[in-house]
This record gives sequence, C-alpha cells and structure tokens, in this order.
Amino acid sequence: AILFGKVNRIQSHANLIFCNAVCLQYEEVDPSEEVDADDTDAEGGPERTSDIISRSSDNNLDDFVEDEENPAAETATEETKPVTFVEQFNGCPVLKFQVVNMLANKQGSEMVDAIMKVIGVKHKRNGERITQSQYVRVNLVDFEHPFFSRVWHGVHILDGTSPLLKESAKKKIRENGGSWPSEWFKPKVIHDKLDFEDLVVTVAGISNISAVTVHSYKRYKKGDVLIGFNFAPLVFQNKSTGMLEVDLSLAHDVREQRGGGGEDLRQSRLQRHQSIRIKKSSVH
Repeated sequence: AILFGKVNRIQSHANLIFCNAVCLQYEEVDPSEEVDADDTDAEGGPERTSDIISRSSDNNLDDFVEDEENPAAETATEETKPVTFVEQFNGCPVLKFQVVNMLANKQGSEMVDAIMKVIGVKHKRNGERITQSQYVRVNLVDFEHPFFSRVWHGVHILDGTSPLLKESAKKKIRENGGSWPSEWFKPKVIHDKLDFEDLVVTVAGISNISAVTVHSYKRYKKGDVLIGFNFAPLVFQNKSTGMLEVDLSLAHDVREQRGGGGEDLRQSRLQRHQSIRIKKSSVH
C-alpha cells in the first residue's frame, strides 16, 4: 500500500519548470513604440512560426524568438498586427509567470486541458504582529490551455480591480480612467504600489503520456518579482530536423524589457536571484 501510494504520487507530479522569477512589465515610456513580436505572442497575439529562427552556436539570447504557447492563436493578418503595450493593457503593468514543459522536446509529452491558477497571500497586521493571512484569487488573461506542449505565460493585469495592489492605488487608477498615472512608471514607485507577501502558482492537467491528472506548483515571494524585465526566448528551430525545440537551460533567464527601465538588481535583493541569469537591454 505504501509503495502504491508513492508510485501514485510520482505519477501525479507534472514535469514542469517554473521560472524562479516573476516578471513585471510596464514596457513603454514612449507609447508610439511597438512591442516586439515576442511580447505580442505572449499576451494573446498571433503566433508566427516564421518568426522562429535557428539557434546559433553561441546561444546568444538575441538569436531566439519566443514561441510561447498561446491558446487563442490566430493567423497573422494586417488586422492583427502588434499594438503597443500601453494600448494592449490600457496603460497598466502586467505580472507574468513562466511555466515550461520539461518534456517539450519529446513527442507525445503534452499536457491536455491544462489550467493555471494564481493565489495571492496577504498579511493583516496589528502593529508588528501578523494577525491573519488572507488568500486572494488572481485573475489571468488566459488561464486555460487545451494542449500545453512547450512554454506558457500566465499574465495578470495590475489594473483597478487587481487584488495585488494597495486600495489607494486602485482608487487612483479608477479615477484615472482605468490607467496608471504616467508618473508611476518607475520601479521604486511600482514596488510601493504592490500589496502581497507571496504568490502561489498551480498548473494541473491530463498527461498525454500516462492519461492521468498531473499537477505542480511554485510559491514566490514578493522579492522574486523583477520590475521592468521579461522572460528570455526559449524556442528555436533545430536546423537538422526542422522541428521547434525548447532550450531548457534558459528556463530561468530574463532580459530587460524593450526600452530599458528595469530595476537596479545590484541592490541587496539580487541575492534572492542567484539562479537567474539577466540580460540588460541595449536600448535606453
């Protein structure tokens, strides 16, 4: 019975890699600047396999283009061309969670009918003493994926209804027509508007290998949020086979958002991110 229980537990564990960081993007300073194709795919735009390029021998992050899983993928047309980050999210920053299928490079290893959920943990205090922990549901733009095979980005919009912001911040956003005031787009100011202690991300679905329900989760601290950063592209085209593959060694890599503006990670918080490799933006 004990052995059967252990086998059951192993079989129900999903083979997933959660990035060790949560990225908070506020992207544009100049609203006329278009987002790059990677970010458009990540937030619900069309997936373009023509944008996937071959992997170079030196693994430079600039040689990858994100082929992030998108449940609502469409064929790219003139009508679906990229819009600016500000237009896409009504001038609000977004939190992004990255989950990678560890078996992405093996055929038949998909997760069917996958669901991603995020819970925020908030503490109520009486002076310096914590008196209560409160769990809040964090809504995602796309929380379902019918056929999760490679990389999945969960996106939460930090708007006037987000439970992860202070009440005073949400009130100001609503008064501002649902957008963040432009003077808030600074890493320190953004950090001061956040109101949570932990984030718990869970993913569950049916394994295409074993046909049983599998699940996995990751718990993040507030200090794991990197402001002004995005995830590095992971997907490349294998030149010999022509197939799309995932470079799992980049699962914990992040890069500064287009246009710069990422927080200074040389401060003491950097010690929490020793397993994360960071690429600074060349655009300032």
